[in-house]
Amino acid sequence: MQPVFDRAWAAHRDGRLDDAERDYLATLAADPVHVDALHLLGVLRHQQGQHAAAADLVKRAADLRPDDAALQLNLGNALKALGRLDGAIERFRNALSLAPTFPMAHYNLGNAYAEIGRHEDAADAFRRSLQLQPTDASSHNNLGNALHALGQHREAVTAFERALTLRPGHAGAHNNLGMALNALGQPDDAITQFQAALAAEPRFVAAKFNLANTLDALGRHAEAVVAFEATLAMQPHLAPALFGLGNALAALGQHAQAAQHFERAVGLDPAFSLAWLGLGTARHALGALDAAVRAFDQALRLRDDLASAHMNRALVWLTQGDFARGLPEYEWRLETTALPVTLPMPRWRGEPIEGKTLFIHAEQGFGDTLQFVRFVPLVARRGVRVVLEVQPQLLPALAPAAQEWRVMLIAQGAPRPRADLHCPLLSLPLALGTTFDTIPARTPYLSVPPAYQRKWRGSLGGHAKRKIGLAWSGRIQQHENRTMPLAALEPLFALEGIDWIVLQPDLREQERAALQAHPRAASIHHLGQRIADFADTAAIIERLDAVVSIDTSIAHLAGAMRKPLWLMLPFAADWRWFAGASSSPWYPGVELVRQPEAGAWDDVVQTVALALRDA
Repeated sequence: MQPVFDRAWAAHRDGRLDDAERDYLATLAADPVHVDALHLLGVLRHQQGQHAAAADLVKRAADLRPDDAALQLNLGNALKALGRLDGAIERFRNALSLAPTFPMAHYNLGNAYAEIGRHEDAADAFRRSLQLQPTDASSHNNLGNALHALGQHREAVTAFERALTLRPGHAGAHNNLGMALNALGQPDDAITQFQAALAAEPRFVAAKFNLANTLDALGRHAEAVVAFEATLAMQPHLAPALFGLGNALAALGQHAQAAQHFERAVGLDPAFSLAWLGLGTARHALGALDAAVRAFDQALRLRDDLASAHMNRALVWLTQGDFARGLPEYEWRLETTALPVTLPMPRWRGEPIEGKTLFIHAEQGFGDTLQFVRFVPLVARRGVRVVLEVQPQLLPALAPAAQEWRVMLIAQGAPRPRADLHCPLLSLPLALGTTFDTIPARTPYLSVPPAYQRKWRGSLGGHAKRKIGLAWSGRIQQHENRTMPLAALEPLFALEGIDWIVLQPDLREQERAALQAHPRAASIHHLGQRIADFADTAAIIERLDAVVSIDTSIAHLAGAMRKPLWLMLPFAADWRWFAGASSSPWYPGVELVRQPEAGAWDDVVQTVALALRDA
């Protein structure tokens, strides 16, 4: 039967698999222990995707010829295809014990180790493969993957670059090099590599997906949307791409479209906790608060330690005025944003504290400190010595209140006195057992230091009957919705009899130029760098008739001073303004003016303009 076997082998080499199969079977019908026919029919079955049959045939051949390294190798390949990786590794090792200089056995052993996460062993195997075949681009590429998995990103870059030198246009190596460069904090270079991978292989799904993620991480959300959509055009049911597209759309403020993609992602993969988190966040932004909580609940069923889901669920409950559930859950914020310094003293959680020293530290933005500092005197009344640490820019503005409350005020970065316990400032409501109905609402609780009153006496200029402070943009952060374009303020500037005092110390160059060229520039006063800290801002606010502000620290300062305030809020406002109300339990007398829908600042400004005109 040897001529029949030789004919089968020739057909196999030529890719005529049906002819090869027929003649292998004929050979085995005549000689059931024909080792080469068993082996090569097993290889053919492996090529056909019939891996169980392949493993059975090659094992029969290997049992008949146990000292043949090639048989051990191919049996390992069949077992690896079946997911039986421990068995595959054993066979690859057998091959190497028979033929220590067998490069393909080292290479396949490395791949099997990589698949079970033994990346150190994988790297060793690929290095041995390269000692035997130093110009093999695939071994360099896979060594790079193992090094990348081990966190050795610079070494991985070297391996990928070597692979590309040996095989220019190697799409996989370009893609993998991009991932390593991303890990090294070089996203622009990573983008170049992903684009090179796609130039070599236009339908390379992983490279397009990685490109989309990198663009999104760089804040290039519109480009990311296009790349994610292209990824999904190639692989419509790729849940991570749907999730990425949802994130990019959410960053662009397109929350309804984002929610649709998050819903598709969790439909395809119900265990995708981050997609449930994204869905909850999108629903929150759309004002669907109960639906948002349900999505966060599901994310937490899947991952009960997902801090962002706890935090976002807390924000919804607090928006609904549910302090009983919201305040304890809000403590998860401390897991999502690191405190400035690890503190050595225990945490105070509301237990009796008389006679001790409590260190209270600001932890978030200026507005948060200005709002929540109201809780400090409530603690001080418990017979405790309080040390309050705040941002340096707030120190002068808070000094009169601290003196009145008999608390020690220090700036962040200054030496800290010894204390028995500590408490983050925004945890005071929880420690004090605050409910929606017991929010301390007495205002004013902040006043202007006398030196600053003298500094700003007669300094505002203008001749109109009313002087109104104005702020239309806070600190710009990712996904920020608390800012509006300067052009949206035109209905305010058109009002007669008002001098507008710009309370933002820093303006963009375009804004500065637009105000200087404005037809009503004489009634718009920008004080610029004359505002050095919040005590300056407080002294200016004290001399005003009212303030119109977006949700920023300036609004909290005006509210704390009980200055008439029109607060312009986005549709998905911060939790502290609750849902739907036009007044605030934090600042009596403040008028809340909300967007009727996302982005509708024109409606908000028109409402404020009408109120000022009729005031």
